[in-house]
Amino acid sequence: MESSPTCLLEDTSFLRDEEEEEDWDEEEDEGDLPTEEEDTVQKQQKPSWAPCFFHYAGKEIYSYVGQRIVIEEAFDSYAGMIWPAALSLCHYLDTHREQLNLVDKSVLEIGAGTGLVSIVAALLGGWVTATDLPEVLGNLRANLFRNTRGRCRYTPQVAALSWGYDLEDTYPSSVYRYDYVLAADVVYHHDYLDELLATMKHFCKPGTTLIWANKVRFGTDLSFTDNFKKAFKTSLLVEDGELKIFMATSRGEEEEEDGTECGIPVPLTGEEGKEEDAEDEKNKEELVQQEHSETEMDVSQDRGKEEEPEGEESLQHGGEEELKQAVGVKNASDIKGDPEDSASSDENMAEQNLVAPSWTPSISRSLNQDMYHYAGQDILIHESIDSYGAVMWPAALALCSFLENNRHTVDLEGKEVLELGAGTGLVTIVASLLGAAVTATDLPDVLSNLRANVMRNTRGRCRHTPRMEVLSWGYDLERTHPSSVYRYDYVLAADVVYHHDYLDELLATMKHFCGPDTTLIWANKVRFKTDLTFTDNFTKTFNTSLLVEDGEMKIFMATSRETRQRRNDSL
Repeated sequence: MESSPTCLLEDTSFLRDEEEEEDWDEEEDEGDLPTEEEDTVQKQQKPSWAPCFFHYAGKEIYSYVGQRIVIEEAFDSYAGMIWPAALSLCHYLDTHREQLNLVDKSVLEIGAGTGLVSIVAALLGGWVTATDLPEVLGNLRANLFRNTRGRCRYTPQVAALSWGYDLEDTYPSSVYRYDYVLAADVVYHHDYLDELLATMKHFCKPGTTLIWANKVRFGTDLSFTDNFKKAFKTSLLVEDGELKIFMATSRGEEEEEDGTECGIPVPLTGEEGKEEDAEDEKNKEELVQQEHSETEMDVSQDRGKEEEPEGEESLQHGGEEELKQAVGVKNASDIKGDPEDSASSDENMAEQNLVAPSWTPSISRSLNQDMYHYAGQDILIHESIDSYGAVMWPAALALCSFLENNRHTVDLEGKEVLELGAGTGLVTIVASLLGAAVTATDLPDVLSNLRANVMRNTRGRCRHTPRMEVLSWGYDLERTHPSSVYRYDYVLAADVVYHHDYLDELLATMKHFCGPDTTLIWANKVRFKTDLTFTDNFTKTFNTSLLVEDGEMKIFMATSRETRQRRNDSL
């Protein structure tokens, strides 16, 4: 099979000179803490809203193909994190070398993210081109080069690639041909599923094998899977709960007579294939019902009730145990913080090892921890994985800094405060430390880590115990959260506007909770054109003023238009 292992773009001059790389390695060996001189430079360059905090960079050490792979994650990008399907695909490639022989093969990865899959493919002998959006390439390039230099037969290439329909004009199939196309966790909650499928079809021509790994999270994932099966000849290589790995070839390519494709046995055929399709349909219906039921979920009416002791114990241990199990932490000491939060017996760890997914790699990971300092307190935040809401985003830092430094403008002492999309809980923690009675809300899958962070950092420090509740944005909140009961002095929101499909529901939620006596404070970093559209709708909906503007970072204060009308009526 002949193919042209060609880089997609001319942007391949990412090789550092020897002196730069030696400096990089020395810095890596010395650790993460900056020197005094570096710290001074960082302080001079950081934005005005940046808080005083110490960050332990998220490093993950994997072992694949007999090599130690160090992955550094990035911030402010979904692609800067390790997602579970990447681990699954790496494990499969490493343990099925006879069936999937990448030696001397040209390989394209779509949505490479941190680069782990591309690194493993390169270590297995492939001539790899890793692609993603332009803003992701910096960290992707650094991870690739750090882990493949001097270890691989071919130097991996890095290129920008935006999914779309017109790729034949920019990447003609006659030139850009690959033996394998790899993709891991490229299907999640975004608006470009059709473009992604078109991109897969463009690069998966006769002679190409497409390997796609994904964890099912939304009903749209299953819809994409159906379209994927219609577009290609597919077989299911791995199924481990919600995580699946598919192999696909172009429908323009004739199947082998012996019922195999590219030398890999097809596990599901005939009646088994029908059973798989039926199971997918069942899963799709369940997911759709689950998503619908989330909008119908009632939040507890007893808003003044403190956390039960047994609930507190579960958030001390349960949330951390889930995180450790999810990422395969070897020792309890890998999670730093309060001993009562991170302690775990050998028996519990052994139990976790027994239930670990089959694709879990050999990995030593120090969970991402940020140490912040607000309101005179050190705040330890644990980030989670596999959720946008469990990662620290920059607007949360900006809002926390504003609240702490402008107490005369925004006095939270004794006030009732609601946070929308609380995520890791930092804003809620700071508001609580500033004297507010806070209710932090987010989706169910985020609440565990949110609860653990909030309780760890507020217990014994605050006048009011923060409450954590499930809240799905929507239009029918008067039924589940009547305005006569759920009234707040302040509503806070940080980086809740990004690339998702619920901007109208978010605005409706803001309108519902921002009554005549409520002040809404919204902080956001502009990333997409839809952010600006939302901002326009936001300013039309409320009486707004711009409190902070620092480049793309903005903080707005808003009140209900009913407030102005009521004042005019009184005059």
